[in-house]
Amino acid sequence: MPIVIEREGKTVSEAIIRACEDLGVTRNEIEVQVLEEGSKGVLGIGGREARVRITVTKSDISEKGLRAKKALQDILGYIVSSHSITLNETADKIELDVKISDDKGLLIGRKGEMIKALEYITGKISGRFCEDGREKRVLIDVDDYKRRREESISRMVKDTVKKVRKIGKPITLEPMSAFERRITYITLKQESGITYETRGSGEEKRIVINPQRHHRARDRESNQTGA
Repeated sequence: MPIVIEREGKTVSEAIIRACEDLGVTRNEIEVQVLEEGSKGVLGIGGREARVRITVTKSDISEKGLRAKKALQDILGYIVSSHSITLNETADKIELDVKISDDKGLLIGRKGEMIKALEYITGKISGRFCEDGREKRVLIDVDDYKRRREESISRMVKDTVKKVRKIGKPITLEPMSAFERRITYITLKQESGITYETRGSGEEKRIVINPQRHHRARDRESNQTGA
């Protein structure tokens, strides 16, 4: 479904500029239909605003995607000196990849907390004034932090699984964010000889990795005692 919006201005050019600024697109990325040329009136009386309808020529993006990119650009403009943002969309996600040379730690935050905050506020802003793509989730990454973090978590989990198999005892991982737990679950599903469970709630959720024989022994003991 094409992205179409209407805007007004004192002139046709001003109306087009407003539309482009609202969606964060350039003049080359839109088609324009002039709905009202506008007029100054007589001595400033009876004048009418110019009105245009613009259609975004790209067919693989949603209005929410464009607004999300524009919102993030505006926010980052107050935080960092220079940056670039690439927009990609799937059937259920809006992905914004940020490239930046300085202040990476500021945009990432401790364990990606700043990225989470940017995702939340950008999602709220972009979904407020549009219907097209409104159900899509906004995901942000800064200089491939998430990919690098995924690889780091996956390595840590695999090393822990090896240790659990070796010592034959359960190991409890440190509390993780929802993003980190998701990567941990994906990695654990590919491992054999262990079971796992989640304990705690909120920020204190911890994943426990158990050796498989530990569970079997416990099950036999429970059956014997009738517990």
